[in-house]
Amino acid sequence: MDISIFEDIGLTKREIKVYIALLELGSTSVGNILEKTQIPSSKIYEILRKLQDKGLVSYVKIRNKRKYQAANPKSILTFLNEKRARIAESIPLLLEKQKLSERLQFVEIYEGDKAIFNLLRNLIEDSKPKELYLAFMHGEEHLEPKINLFYKNFIKRRLEKKLDIRLLANIKIKNIMLKGYTKKEFKQTKMRFGNFDFPHGITIFKDKIIIITWKEKSTAIKIESRQIADEFREFFLQLWKVAKE
Repeated sequence: MDISIFEDIGLTKREIKVYIALLELGSTSVGNILEKTQIPSSKIYEILRKLQDKGLVSYVKIRNKRKYQAANPKSILTFLNEKRARIAESIPLLLEKQKLSERLQFVEIYEGDKAIFNLLRNLIEDSKPKELYLAFMHGEEHLEPKINLFYKNFIKRRLEKKLDIRLLANIKIKNIMLKGYTKKEFKQTKMRFGNFDFPHGITIFKDKIIIITWKEKSTAIKIESRQIADEFREFFLQLWKVAKE
């Protein structure tokens, strides 16, 4: 008989050996178990106790001496079902832990215009009105026709979502940025400018930071981290206070 199947459900080799010996011996003493299994006497009581805990061995006392016997082999299925039930109860907690770890630290890299366009669209797909959407704006990249067209449509999508949009840029590119907005869109979007150099192409939304460069090979890095996003958000809002409309 292949006993490896019993190892798969969590029994040790010695536990299997003792259980099978008890099936063959019937109700018997420790001495007979030792003789049949050749397991050291210093280990036998611990093995029997573990088998009792698993519901696979029981004993009776006759004249102050214990007689051990194996439970019906069908008890193995009961043991296995109980084990499965305990695991099933733990699954929701394990999934929560997985979600937490994903929220705390998760990084992805996107390459190519289409991949980045989809990344930004998906970023706000499940957004709610008045959620903060913060971005350090790009500069001359907006003049590239394909990128300019995407941002024109993306501006409309962000406004449809009724997000609290705040954009920061250097005063040098103010005229470039204003060309990308209609008067109505500009009025609905909070935009400020400063004389100091901002880090271009960074978006902070919820627990995500998106860093994009359109130069040479279009590349975006998405960092999903509540702690890092909070730090970037605080940095942005500090600059927002001293920037001018």
